[in-house]
Amino acid sequence: MGEAPALAEEKAAGLPLFLRERFQLCSGLFWGRRVVLAVEGDAREPGAPGEYERLAAALRSHLGETVMLVLGRLPSYARNRMVRLGIPFVVPGSQFFLPTVMVDLRERFSPGKPAKGKRLTPTAQCVVLYHLQRASLDNLPLKQIAERIGYSPIMLTKVKDELEAAELALPSRQGRSVTLHFPRRGRDLWEQAQPYLASPVKKTHWLRGDIRPQPAPAAGLTALSQLTAISDDPLPTFALSAEAFQASLEKGIFHGCNGPEEATLRMESWSYDPLLLASGRRVDALSLHLSLRESLDERIQQQLAELIQHVAW
Repeated sequence: MGEAPALAEEKAAGLPLFLRERFQLCSGLFWGRRVVLAVEGDAREPGAPGEYERLAAALRSHLGETVMLVLGRLPSYARNRMVRLGIPFVVPGSQFFLPTVMVDLRERFSPGKPAKGKRLTPTAQCVVLYHLQRASLDNLPLKQIAERIGYSPIMLTKVKDELEAAELALPSRQGRSVTLHFPRRGRDLWEQAQPYLASPVKKTHWLRGDIRPQPAPAAGLTALSQLTAISDDPLPTFALSAEAFQASLEKGIFHGCNGPEEATLRMESWSYDPLLLASGRRVDALSLHLSLRESLDERIQQQLAELIQHVAW
C-alpha cells in the first residue's frame, strides 16, 4: 500500500457533541484525495453498519469532506454490510475500504454467503428479539418456541427457514423434533441480525382518549425518556399491535384527530404485539431502538447508542 500518509489534526469544534465524544479527527492525502479520518476508540464495542452509515453521513455533512471511519475491530458480517453500503473504513492492520480508490480486505476475513438483503418477517424478528431479551430459545423444539411466543407451529416452520437463510440460526433434528440453534449470542447476534431487522412501527396516529385503562406500553420518545437522559415530547407515545389498535378504535376507546394540536397522545401500530416483549409498562429496548434508528435527531441517535451499551446481553 506504499508509504503511510502524513496526518494532521482536524478541528472538530463545529461538530455536534455526540460526534466529538465518539471520534477523534485527523486528515491526510490518500492517492491524491484529501480524506478525514474519524478514529473510534478501541475500547468501544463496534456499532451496527446502519449506525456507522448515519454517523459517516453526519460527519460528511458537517465537514464537507470524504470521511473514512477508523475502527478498532469489525466482524466480517458487519464489514460485508458496510462495503455494500459504500461506507469508507479502515481497521488498522487488517482491512481497508475507500471506494473508487483502494480496497484491501484480507482473505482471513473472507465472507461466507452474501446477505440476501431481505428483511425478516415480523414473526421471525419477534423470535430473535424474544431470544435476545426474554428467554433463550437455543436448542428448543419449534413446538415449544411456538407455545412460548404464541404463534402456530406452521408459522414457526417458516420462521426456521427465514433464520436459516439469514444464517442467524441453524435447525437440527432431535428425534421427531426440529430445534433451532443460535451460533452467535447477545450483542454479536444483535449486530449480525441488523441488516434483516426493521422498525416494528407500521403507522403512527394522533388520537384523543385516555390511555390509562389500556395495556398499551410506552413507546417512542416516551419510552426512550424513561431509559435515558432525553426529555419526552409533550404528547406521550404508546404502542399497540395493529389488530389491537383497530379494535380499540371500533370500541370507541380512542378517536382519531388531525394533528398534535387536537391530540392527547400518539399511538404507534406495530407489526407484532409489543406486549409480548414489553418490559413492564414500556416496549422492549431493542424494538425501541429499531423504531427510532432512522431518526435524524442527533439527540435521539446519541441516546440510542447509550441504550444499546446498557442492554443486559
